[in-house]
Amino acid sequence: NNTIYRVAYSPFSWSISVMVFSLSCLKRVAVTPDPAVYTVYLGRQSQELSNPNEVSVSVSQVILHPEYDNLPNNNDMALLRLSSPVTFTNFIQPVCLAAEGSIFNSDTMWVTGWGTIYSGVPLPSPQNLQEVDVPMVGNTKCDCLNGGITENMMCAGPLEGGKDSCQGDSGGPMVIRQGSTWIQAGVVSFGKGCALPNLPGVYARVSNYQNWITQHVGMNNASFIPFTSTAPVLDETCPTSGICHLHLPLLLSCFSLQCQCVEVLQVHGHGWLV
Repeated sequence: NNTIYRVAYSPFSWSISVMVFSLSCLKRVAVTPDPAVYTVYLGRQSQELSNPNEVSVSVSQVILHPEYDNLPNNNDMALLRLSSPVTFTNFIQPVCLAAEGSIFNSDTMWVTGWGTIYSGVPLPSPQNLQEVDVPMVGNTKCDCLNGGITENMMCAGPLEGGKDSCQGDSGGPMVIRQGSTWIQAGVVSFGKGCALPNLPGVYARVSNYQNWITQHVGMNNASFIPFTSTAPVLDETCPTSGICHLHLPLLLSCFSLQCQCVEVLQVHGHGWLV
């Protein structure tokens, strides 16, 4: 079976009830929306070591966004319905979703995953969940750099390079903190290479899918929180020249022996994954 991993580990702890996933991620692990091929793991931190707080759940339904376009990866969003409710614990908790109209400026986002640590280099043993902080990049500037950026996308990553999500992180969460509340703003979607200068990573913009998500899971089963940035407005000026130096990518770095892991999901209710 194909596996979809989600972790909750203090202080960044969320789990799955409605799970926001990229459709491109699902298409990489299976060419069919058959739920029988998926297993979702919650509470996982390591891919190789014991995970005593882990729970596995099968999937009863897969919903692909009807307007997904794999060429620009527009509408890169899918929903998974779990076959049974999930009990929240200290290690498995929900995260809120960014509501329609949320505004993000020059804010710092957090991304997590078990993908490659830079292009073509796998995450080393014991394959603990990794995290990285990345600054927002405006859509106008990102379109100038990457091309093909739509209003359903958002971009993040330092223009000098060195920090990014990478291959194998697709479908994972990009979150931001508002007060004491963590909000999922994006879903890892695509990029050109990893952590390269002037090529920020591209994420599906969760706030643009509030109506579509609630159509399938119901208003009472998804916690959407408006986010209004207090950070300076983004500089949308397109760079006129490239950056000559390239730092070794610090992709989804663990900042302590006790890795602080972020989860991708959201909501109250019985077992919906976005």
